[in-house]
This record gives sequence, structure tokens and C-alpha cells, in this order.
Amino acid sequence: MLTIWKIVVPLLAMAFTVASVSGMPGGVMDANMNDQATRDALQFAVVEYNKGTNDLYVRQVAKVIKAQQQVVAGMKYIFTVQMARTPCRKGGVVKDCAVHKDPTAAYQCTFEVWSRPWLNAIQLTKNECKP
Repeated sequence: MLTIWKIVVPLLAMAFTVASVSGMPGGVMDANMNDQATRDALQFAVVEYNKGTNDLYVRQVAKVIKAQQQVVAGMKYIFTVQMARTPCRKGGVVKDCAVHKDPTAAYQCTFEVWSRPWLNAIQLTKNECKP
């Protein structure tokens, strides 16, 4: 029995070391903002956020602070962004709205988006903003 432990313990230690260096499968890792699926997930979050506000004006991402992803039953995207007001009114036809340059008008939001493309399903699971 002692011989088994002499083999198993070093193997477990090596497995944990490799996992911590390479990132745990299913763990959160940085997302690539150049990836179309990542950009689509962020755009979805912004559209859903704007639907849920009472503001007459559209809010847009002024800066992406952090973008992460996690393989779950699909892909979970976690975005920390700086949001700012635009001069575009909700319901207008303008697609591209420049954000206000006033830094005091910006605030930070965390969005979590759960995407399951094989089901054609995407959902905003977290929407938390603070000044």
C-alpha cells in the first residue's frame, strides 16, 4: 500500500502543477476581442443593457477593461467595460454613435453572456453597473 502512495502522490502533484500553469480546463481565461464570437457576445450584452434602461439615449462601450471566457455548457463570456452615454436617442436609425468624451459621464459595468450557438441561444446572465 505504501508503494502505491509513493507513485500516486508525485503524479497528483505533477498534475496540479501542470493544471495551474496551463489553466484548468473549464477555468476562466482571457478572451480575444478580435474573435467575432467575443465581439458578438459583447454587442449582445450592450443591446440588452440598453433595452433595460430608462435612459432616452443609447449607451456604448467606451473601453474594454477585461474580457474573459469560460467553457461551460457552451461559452460564458465575462466583460468588464467602461460605458458612456452617446448623443443618439433610443429608437433612432443611427448605427454608429460616438461616446461622450467626458470621463465623468462614464461608469463601469460587468456583463456575463452565456452563448450556446448549436441551440441558437444567447443570454445575458449578469448585468451589473456602478459609477
